[in-house]
Amino acid sequence: MCLHGTGETVRARSDGSAPAGPPTPPLTPRPWPKGFRRVVDLSHTLSPGMPSWDEDKPVRETLAPPAPEGEFGFYVQRWSMSEHTGTHLDAPGHVIGGGRLVPDIDPGELVAPAAVIDIRARAAEDPDTTVTVDDVHAFERLHGRIPAGAAVLMCSGWSTRWAEGDGRVRGVAEDGSWHFPGFSADACEFLVSQRAIAGTGVDTLSTDPGNSTEFGAHEVVGRADRWGLEALTGLEQLPPSGAMITVGVLPGLDASGGPSRVLALW
Repeated sequence: MCLHGTGETVRARSDGSAPAGPPTPPLTPRPWPKGFRRVVDLSHTLSPGMPSWDEDKPVRETLAPPAPEGEFGFYVQRWSMSEHTGTHLDAPGHVIGGGRLVPDIDPGELVAPAAVIDIRARAAEDPDTTVTVDDVHAFERLHGRIPAGAAVLMCSGWSTRWAEGDGRVRGVAEDGSWHFPGFSADACEFLVSQRAIAGTGVDTLSTDPGNSTEFGAHEVVGRADRWGLEALTGLEQLPPSGAMITVGVLPGLDASGGPSRVLALW
């Protein structure tokens, strides 16, 4: 999510200092898989008309056209887009001044065991619903403790709306307000402080729910020096636990985030 003016909503302590937050997630040990049989792409294809947070859509220009079918030639396009376009990663510095930017993130943090919390049934009835601490405990009762260094992913089913355009993806109501699921700030605080996760991920436009004005989930995750993935797709294909994800984020200089090819392996 990259809302104009979001930076103004990020708050510091009353004395002007930022909370230290939990330490950077441990890189070892972690439950590496012994092998995998399936690979699923969790990324939307970039396109000029794709849903987005605002009206700043990707723009593409053909610099050299494709060669005729079967012939040799160099096909080249130029793309122009925000760092926070399509399936993308938010670095801590996206919302916290002085926070780490994309090139500062250790590659080991971008390969993580995935915990997929499925709230599809609830989201179908209540688009403002969020992943809560109770959801995390319920997940762990069934699938075991979320390991340190994990990526906790919200599966709300929202990515099925992607082809229906901005209005459906944003959950725009008659009064113009937005409504889609996200993480609660409390759940994020629990996950970073008690489970030492590497980051969070959602199949909506924002880690925070669409009706948020404070962006508490963004702030908690950013202050804890963790990353967030937004606009994932295909999460319903993953097992609740046992998969690994890899985050191929565009490593732009001083980038606050970047479009990403996110793969799941199990």
